[in-house]
Amino acid sequence: MNNNSEIVESLYEDISSAGYNLEEIVSGDVIPAEEIKYKVRQLISLDRNFYSNLLYRLVSEEFEEEEAKKLWDEILLHKWDVSQKLGRNVGIRVATLDYLENIKKIIKTPKIIEEEEFIKTLKLATRDPLTGVYNRNYLFSFVRQKIKQRQNFCLAFLDLDGFKKYNDKEGHKAGDVILQEFAATLKLKFNDEEKYLIGRYGGDEFILCMLYIDKRAAQHILDGFRQEVQQQFAQIGITVSIGVCEYNSDSEKTDARDFEELVEKADELLYRVKEFGGNRVFRFRTIFFSFTAANGSKPKEVSVVGDFNNWDRKKGIMEYSKEENRWCKKMLLKPGTYRYKFLIDTNIWVPDVNAKYFADDGFGGKCSVIIVAEK
Repeated sequence: MNNNSEIVESLYEDISSAGYNLEEIVSGDVIPAEEIKYKVRQLISLDRNFYSNLLYRLVSEEFEEEEAKKLWDEILLHKWDVSQKLGRNVGIRVATLDYLENIKKIIKTPKIIEEEEFIKTLKLATRDPLTGVYNRNYLFSFVRQKIKQRQNFCLAFLDLDGFKKYNDKEGHKAGDVILQEFAATLKLKFNDEEKYLIGRYGGDEFILCMLYIDKRAAQHILDGFRQEVQQQFAQIGITVSIGVCEYNSDSEKTDARDFEELVEKADELLYRVKEFGGNRVFRFRTIFFSFTAANGSKPKEVSVVGDFNNWDRKKGIMEYSKEENRWCKKMLLKPGTYRYKFLIDTNIWVPDVNAKYFADDGFGGKCSVIIVAEK
């Protein structure tokens, strides 16, 4: 699916989620907010099947776009004429059915398609043909919409361990069967689209959007799924690696501020699972660092720097709490073992005296060490 199609689908859902019926806007029965007017204009200019979709939605009949546009213009004239004769507004649904059935005699058994059913019809064109789950563009469009609505959810990236080796040995047809079986397992486990949406990113990588859940609970559910996959594919040695991130409207709880950062971090976690040998589920852990100056000194700047931020002072600058008389920094860290130090006023290095573990820093001194657990 190209970017244009992705935008079109997003516009349809934006208008629907705002509580409007598209045909009522286009016919003039409803005057929407300016933002929605703009979206409708965008939709008309971008969707090459706009009028054929519109009529299909109203009467469940398919027309070529050129014919549909001509019919729509005629329907609006008919609607205006009938409204004038009756002295009241005739809704677009009534006018459409009357014109196509009684005037043009094009349809005999019209069926009005509800908003929800129409959206489902659009989604049928957004499936991955091999596995039947949603394709990447549709699922990412869905995720963007949830972020725009500031709805809390988790995004998981899943990758099959050992698939490439199996695919190279057994052939692509056998590999396709494995992908279909895995997708079926996903759909069986996460079969409620009110809570979960499944997509295929490409190759042997899948995406799962989990609504109304935080990353701790999501990790627990996904770990149960990981174990099911391990048992199901034990004979061929295939397991699954999973990285899961949380988007939260509360800036203190979220792993990412926008769509791009969310995808980047989920992918980063998946890569870390692979580094650990796969067959795990990782999430970011919130780690709090604290530094209190000794001997009454008053530093102008303190940073916590280490393996987790490539020893970059600017990335680790801490905030001073006057009430607590200490420097603080909250970080989201992937599971792993990290060396770190505090950097005082850009030139004095000191270890964290409250750390549980220490290591040689290679310069005759010592680093603090922190171990970030998987769960």
